[in-house]
Amino acid sequence: MATPLKSLLKLFKRKKAPPLACHLSLDEDENHVHTAACFINVQPLALAEIFQSQGCKACEPAMPMILDATQDPNLQVLTYDVTFFNHLGWEDTYANPRWDERLKNYVKKWGRNSLFTPMVVVNGVADGGSAGGTREEIGGVIHTAREIAHGMDWHILLDANDTHVKIDSDKLEITKHDVLVIVYEDRTEVVKIGKGPNKGKKVPHKNVVRDIVKIGEWTGGNMIYELPASPAQMAPGTAAVAIVQEPLGGPIVAVTKIV
Repeated sequence: MATPLKSLLKLFKRKKAPPLACHLSLDEDENHVHTAACFINVQPLALAEIFQSQGCKACEPAMPMILDATQDPNLQVLTYDVTFFNHLGWEDTYANPRWDERLKNYVKKWGRNSLFTPMVVVNGVADGGSAGGTREEIGGVIHTAREIAHGMDWHILLDANDTHVKIDSDKLEITKHDVLVIVYEDRTEVVKIGKGPNKGKKVPHKNVVRDIVKIGEWTGGNMIYELPASPAQMAPGTAAVAIVQEPLGGPIVAVTKIV
């Protein structure tokens, strides 16, 4: 739920100020309007969403390479297991039809009529994986997504503390974007497949997504949103990120870890 800036801005004083050139004025003036100069030092976190399946023949050899190619401290990796291959004899232990729809939304947004796994989607705007998930392929996807972000003529910074998510932006009006919290298992797990095409093989999973919760909508300007739960209230072994994304498979314009 969105909350007026004036009543909640002081909450963020207890967290280190975001890296804005004009950050000294933010806690003093809730009516501050950002300009491009405010964001000159910002290096945004990117989001890599990996869509895979334990029953996908191509996923087993590709996943170690994909996980290696996405080892980047400025890249948040999330894994979504899809149900598309459950009919081949092995029911994916992490699969969720919601993630099928998330992948389909991306593909439809790009005007395609087919999809593949494993698929790596970065910031909702660039994808790869069909070439085997090599470092060169996935590196190119990450580079493309970052170039698209750098090419935007406006700026956004997403920040979070243990109770709220805050948006700072010099874009005062924009089409509706969803503010989402994504909860995931904060670990890498290797699953041994008991049946189906990958019987006897082991498939790695990193940061498996458990839930996506919409906490509000953003249509421009500076806003603060209340988190549904604090990190301390989350189940052991789980973590969360917040993102700002155009609905139905649109671009992800901001990402932040919730700590």
